[in-house]
Amino acid sequence: MLAVGLATLVPGLRSLTGRRTGGTVSSCYCYSVWLRHLCMLHEHGLPTDFETVAELGPGDSLGAGLAALLCGAERYIALDAVRYADRATNLRVFDELVELFRNRAPIPDQREFPRVQPPLRSYAFPSDLLTPARLEAALSPDRVGRIRAALAALGTDRRDGPICYHAPWTADMIDDASVDLVFSQGVLQFVEDIPAAYAAMARWLRPDGVMSHEVTFQSIGITTEWNGHWACSEPLWKLAVGNRRHATNRVPHSAYVSLLQDMGWRILTEVRVERSSGIDRSQLACPYRHLSDRDLSTSSSLLQSMRQTASPPQFARAAVAKAT
Repeated sequence: MLAVGLATLVPGLRSLTGRRTGGTVSSCYCYSVWLRHLCMLHEHGLPTDFETVAELGPGDSLGAGLAALLCGAERYIALDAVRYADRATNLRVFDELVELFRNRAPIPDQREFPRVQPPLRSYAFPSDLLTPARLEAALSPDRVGRIRAALAALGTDRRDGPICYHAPWTADMIDDASVDLVFSQGVLQFVEDIPAAYAAMARWLRPDGVMSHEVTFQSIGITTEWNGHWACSEPLWKLAVGNRRHATNRVPHSAYVSLLQDMGWRILTEVRVERSSGIDRSQLACPYRHLSDRDLSTSSSLLQSMRQTASPPQFARAAVAKAT
């Protein structure tokens, strides 16, 4: 556990942690991720037709957001901490996504991507949601050509056009009340200041806007047990993390739920994936001894929500402090 973390503290050895983010170089992965979010929104009576979509942490390509554009969204804003995505990868993934949608391909399931959550009731192409008329308009040759041209000319400082990519990003890069959906896949667990992130998203979203976030509560390989991060004291955890670019914030599932509720958001989708705990309660570090059995066994969760009331950011900080 400590070897890699300590190595990242040595000049020149940080590369041991890896420089890429994972699956988004695969068009099938991006197709699966976006359609899982979209199908879950549809299943729970939430909007599925968006003008502007924003994504936190797109990673090695903008594929999931490009899939949103190919389902009819007019604008996609990608926000990342580091500029991972490059032109050649984006163009390849886009072209492959166009073919997947034109062929009405089934959604890649747990056999192809066993770690991708949430699970769906059906992995058939959602033709009741993405109707022939909707796809015909979204995939018209002129429209696909415009999106591809914008992708080929993509810059990090542009705010106009169908695609905007900010890396690194700040909260003021998006206008207030200008976004219909903010989503992420396996990203929020790496955000240190969750209250600030949620407060920013609340500002960006229109009054009827939606958030859809799949959050992972695992150590991501830093500890032997999948939830062993809750057994580490703060000094030990700092050594294990070192200067890794990606390390979980150790915030449990219940804290995200409390945060949303205290900020005045109505949670309409909560899909938890459970695993047997890799540690017993006696091993928990002091700050985590209060965790419920439910938190200890929740390895990931999809939370989809809409705002019910306006709530100032200080309530968000109180919620996280209470839950952690």
